[in-house]
Amino acid sequence: MSKLIAFVGSPRKNGNIDTVVKEVIRGATEKQIDCKIYYLNDMTIKPCQACMYCREPEHDYCVIKDDLRHIYAEIKEADYLILSSPVYIHQMSGLLKNLLDRFYPLTNEKHKPRFGIKKTIFIYSQAAPIPLIFDRYFRYTERSLKAMGIKPIKRITVLGAFTKDSIQKKKKILNKAYNAGKDLENN
Repeated sequence: MSKLIAFVGSPRKNGNIDTVVKEVIRGATEKQIDCKIYYLNDMTIKPCQACMYCREPEHDYCVIKDDLRHIYAEIKEADYLILSSPVYIHQMSGLLKNLLDRFYPLTNEKHKPRFGIKKTIFIYSQAAPIPLIFDRYFRYTERSLKAMGIKPIKRITVLGAFTKDSIQKKKKILNKAYNAGKDLENN
């Protein structure tokens, strides 16, 4: 059975990001994909300490003992990831950035993917109603993660997310998210 791990980089449960992630999961579950969701705001994930422990060939995890420690093994077994965040000050949230900084163990000492390729859906929300305003930043972020084996297969962006429930009026986006989950086995 295929596995999907979703990381919600928004502090708002049941907000725009969480709602879109749950729609992807709803579609994926219908395709018998085993799904797990992590709310980064509820986790203790310390910042990377640049100790280089994870660069040693025998270590495929970080030396820091926090909530992320056991998740490396889950990522290793996963086929799919969801990385999601609202846009704060023209960038992803600190919650998601902190997680990505701790993804260094996903590569080996030669900077090659240690856990294989993880097909990834990126989900963003932004108050700005202009579709391409953060597009360059999103592309840069997604390209930089490819070296870790994180392969972008879909990007879903919620525009005009001025309130935490803006997504409720955006049925096309919710449908796109649901279909993205249903289409995972085809990617």
